[in-house]
Amino acid sequence: MRRHIVPAATTAAAVTGVVVLTLVTGAPAGNAADRPSSAYAIGADGQVPVDRTPYVESRDGRERSSSALELPKNALLSARSATVTAGNDKASVELLDVTVGKGALDSVKLPPELKKSCASLPPTGADDLPIPDLPLPDLGLPLPDLSTLDLPVKNLPDLCNLLLTPPSSILGIDAINVWCAGDKGGVDVGSLTLLGQKIQIPSTEQGAVIPAAPLATITVNQQAQQVDGSFTVTGLTINLGDGAQVIRLASATCAKPAAKATPTPKPTVRPQPVPGNDLGYPPAAPVPTPVKTHHPVTG
Repeated sequence: MRRHIVPAATTAAAVTGVVVLTLVTGAPAGNAADRPSSAYAIGADGQVPVDRTPYVESRDGRERSSSALELPKNALLSARSATVTAGNDKASVELLDVTVGKGALDSVKLPPELKKSCASLPPTGADDLPIPDLPLPDLGLPLPDLSTLDLPVKNLPDLCNLLLTPPSSILGIDAINVWCAGDKGGVDVGSLTLLGQKIQIPSTEQGAVIPAAPLATITVNQQAQQVDGSFTVTGLTINLGDGAQVIRLASATCAKPAAKATPTPKPTVRPQPVPGNDLGYPPAAPVPTPVKTHHPVTG
């Protein structure tokens, strides 16, 4: 049985979303003195904050791992399993079967006008019918007012199919693997689907944009050097509602353990011996005092 990962929240907002897939390369990185090597599978900021889960770090350079087979139940995000590992200037994450907004579209009801239009579609020749501009109900996130024109569909039949037979989730990823070693790292993302449609993941030297309203952005293979010199690779960063909710999946940070401070020895000064006080030196003889006396004369 799969469990989910954050407190309950309505997340059908992303159905309106355009997804932008971009690649961000990192600058050359050094070794960190303050931040340890670490890794986590899932974290989020925004309306529904999520602590880094599972999380592991290595401050002494020894390899440490953590796994989660069942994660806390919620309505926003789910995953089947995750394993994170961190050691001396290396880290990795394996995250399997991730779902964002599972069943979210099931709660979206068609406005009466749209429902009538969908029911009267002719069996052929409907591919050129335009998408009507009808408002959508409040989806539970701090987003601007949404309409059917914000949905990533091309025509009225596509719109009807999306809302009458909604996909099981907004976003689905079958696997994410992330690793780093020193100032190098990589990301491997398995099959990714948006609203039931498979998305081709770009290579590390390419970017891809799926045209629609910019309500959701996915950044793939984000690499960055931190100010302390550590190097971080994040597999996927999912931005919903222009920052209303940011989800980070599979993040690894590489750093060497901080060297232990060595105290500076204080110089040792041997005290100079003082006659009469130091051991091994006899006390000085007192100055004699003359004594006046009378000696008898003999002869």
